[in-house]
Amino acid sequence: MITLRPVDRENWVACSRLSLGEGQEGLVASNLATIAQSRFEPHFHLRAIYHEDSLVGMLAYCHEDDPEDLELYWIFRLMVDGVCQGKGYGSAAVKAAVDEMEGLGATRVRTMHKPENAVASSLYGKLGFERTGEVLDDGDIVLELNLAPDPDREMRKGKGGA
Repeated sequence: MITLRPVDRENWVACSRLSLGEGQEGLVASNLATIAQSRFEPHFHLRAIYHEDSLVGMLAYCHEDDPEDLELYWIFRLMVDGVCQGKGYGSAAVKAAVDEMEGLGATRVRTMHKPENAVASSLYGKLGFERTGEVLDDGDIVLELNLAPDPDREMRKGKGGA
């Protein structure tokens, strides 16, 4: 079972020591850089990803702050240790984080990944994220998951459609 726990005094060093799989360097910023940045960005939420009691990764998210939008959240870091990849931990962590964000008022969740990161593209696609067509200055592809109810879809369900 995957759980998310705050990155705190007890686990931040262990989070900083997690490493990517071979050939993944440059696809994700370092956990240490993310932890350092969070000290200056009070709206960042850092989560250590645990499988049972074993640390397997780190995830970070925040609401949009330029301009502030408390309904739009970003998953801006997802990292699963190289030896723990391929076991569904990343997918489970994203689902748990989306639940947290929804509880905070999110109606949309965005993320991004390098164009060459096929693993991230597949993972987010399977979870329902769709490309927005936007590409960030650093070349990252932006994806979005809409959490808001779709009134048209709800109306079609009520009329026997789906």
